[in-house]
Amino acid sequence: MVDKDTTTESKVTKPTTAEAVAEQSWWRRTSKKRLAADHNLTEEQVDKLQNTPEYQKAVEDLMLKQRSAENFEKWVRTYPDMNRVFGARMGLEPKVIPDMVKNVRRRYAEIAAGTAEAPESIPNPSKNMNLNVEETIGSGRNSVYLYYDQQKRDSAESKDESVWECKIGMTIQELYIRIYQQTGTAVLAERLKIGLHIKTDNPKKIERIIHDILKVRSKHIEEALGTEWFLTSPSEVKEIYKFIRET
Repeated sequence: MVDKDTTTESKVTKPTTAEAVAEQSWWRRTSKKRLAADHNLTEEQVDKLQNTPEYQKAVEDLMLKQRSAENFEKWVRTYPDMNRVFGARMGLEPKVIPDMVKNVRRRYAEIAAGTAEAPESIPNPSKNMNLNVEETIGSGRNSVYLYYDQQKRDSAESKDESVWECKIGMTIQELYIRIYQQTGTAVLAERLKIGLHIKTDNPKKIERIIHDILKVRSKHIEEALGTEWFLTSPSEVKEIYKFIRET
């Protein structure tokens, strides 16, 4: 009897490999190499797993668990090029995304009709991050943000330098979710500083112009991991944003 109870508890609390891989990709943009290492798989095995109905179902479950029906529709409407971008992030072919969205809508309808139970939501690990936003400007539903490592700033200022390595990106999600996806851990929260949070309804345009101006100023860090790192500061980016607003 004890063995039976233990087995049942294990099935409830321990996710399958497909569920674990889907959840890791959902919360954080993760490379295939990292997924393989974290789950004791080869990259080829990750490829095969992400092409299974079990994995697709796991992603649909995440869609359902994280939003109300109304917020799900808003998410689908505002996600830029969802089939391609979301598909690539989750390791799915773009062609399967429309059918997955239909399946989730059907499941919402079944829940509303009382023919299916609403799934239990899963905790959002990004909420454990205590983000420090130094300044918020602008207005709008989306965000352009600048963050940096406090140690990098301290090092620069100790040398009387006014710029340091800063990440400048955009998101249509809640800011803390996007930051978690990129850092993947709350460990950095003590050092991570959001130097500037720009609220806007045109995040892609604002981000692109800021990037372009900083590149003209030779501030782009080409050797950085990723394309959105610049030798700059919150005050410089704020000045650029004001210039954009005034022109």
